[in-house]
Amino acid sequence: MNPTTLGALWIAGGTSLIALGDNFITGLSREMGLWQFHVLRSAMTVPVAVVVAVLVGQAARLRPRAPGHVILRNLYAAAGLMLYFAALPAVGIAQAAAGFFTAPIWAVLLSALVFGERVGPRRILGMAIGFTGVCLVLGVGVEPLRAMAVVPVAGGVCYALNVIWTRRYCVDETALCLAIWQFLALFAVGLVGVGLAPALAASLRSVPGTEFATLGWQPVSWSGAGAVFLIGIGGIVATGCQAQGYRLGPASVMGLFDFSFLFWAPFFAWLVWGEVVSPRMVLGMALIMVAGSLAIWSEARAETTRDG
Repeated sequence: MNPTTLGALWIAGGTSLIALGDNFITGLSREMGLWQFHVLRSAMTVPVAVVVAVLVGQAARLRPRAPGHVILRNLYAAAGLMLYFAALPAVGIAQAAAGFFTAPIWAVLLSALVFGERVGPRRILGMAIGFTGVCLVLGVGVEPLRAMAVVPVAGGVCYALNVIWTRRYCVDETALCLAIWQFLALFAVGLVGVGLAPALAASLRSVPGTEFATLGWQPVSWSGAGAVFLIGIGGIVATGCQAQGYRLGPASVMGLFDFSFLFWAPFFAWLVWGEVVSPRMVLGMALIMVAGSLAIWSEARAETTRDG
């Protein structure tokens, strides 16, 4: 098996673990809120990851070289992930994933608007295809637009800022360092969210589907705590799988396999919850995958031209 194929399998395996874990958020939302979930997950998994890093002699890699850039990068990532998770129980993982995976498209647009990067015909075509895909997933013109259905798209915007910041200012940081500090950012944001939960509940009372995002601290069963721990460990293992995949092949090729999440998410939703995705949503997700692939490919070509 050639390295590129092996790398693709590593990344697809990592995304499948993340999709499987994310599918259980709907069940956990009956027992705890968004903020509490992230506080518990980070508190359980970060010590495990640090111990493993020390045991394998990688402790020095946990220290960021540019702390300010890493902190800001992970605040962008935390905002994007919080918005994605907030919408999961309300709209289902397929729709939430489709909205969140608009991030590569937003990264192209924001790079042009904020940093003045040139946007060529391929990128413009990709954004048009992606916009069409988002409209199909959201059911624009077909059904009433739900507020929570737009939230994962906003998460994609925040995560795009994380992607841009990582590419520009965090290229010298290790994957392990970024992963650990991302969990720490989620822990910190989660603590703030727990404190603000009563105010959020009062202000968002009239918005359907916000219960998960506005729930304060709740008693947790042993089974719930165990599920959170397994989801966290699965996330760390998945990060390792994806890092290994990116080491085995060109980033422009390997990045395309991150979109396998858009297959795994509805597959596990069907397997675990019996959810079936409509043909309209399947088409919309396919268009988002095409648009994201064009964005990644165009970025890779642009980097090759700059390096040349």
